[in-house]
Amino acid sequence: MKAMFVATILTVAGLATGVSGAAVDATGTLKGTTQISFGCPGPVSASGVQCNPWHSFPFARFSISRRSTDGVPVPATAVVVTSNARASFSLRLDAGSYLVTPLPQHNTHGGPRLTLRVHAGATTWTLVRFVGYPQME
Repeated sequence: MKAMFVATILTVAGLATGVSGAAVDATGTLKGTTQISFGCPGPVSASGVQCNPWHSFPFARFSISRRSTDGVPVPATAVVVTSNARASFSLRLDAGSYLVTPLPQHNTHGGPRLTLRVHAGATTWTLVRFVGYPQME
């Protein structure tokens, strides 16, 4: 059986500009992965081996919206992005500041918001994390 890889590359309308020379120079790429944690099962072992509770979260949904210079989300710029089967995503955005909000969905109420900056002509990497439920104690 062949493994299938689908790369998700989006140009988000309202957040990214067209493809003219000036617009291309004013955009950057946001790439990243989505992860979820349900906590660590049981107490920490005496050997000190720590649990890594973070796992890939394919098809995770989060919103991204442009932020104004005073830090508030710009109205009508929020879009929903879904990571692919490998829990990764890639999209072109105008250079600037953005707010990323993990959305509630199956097994999660969402996660902590992120503020990030996309730079023109560069790739910005991020990790979008979700808090899963039920949590293990």
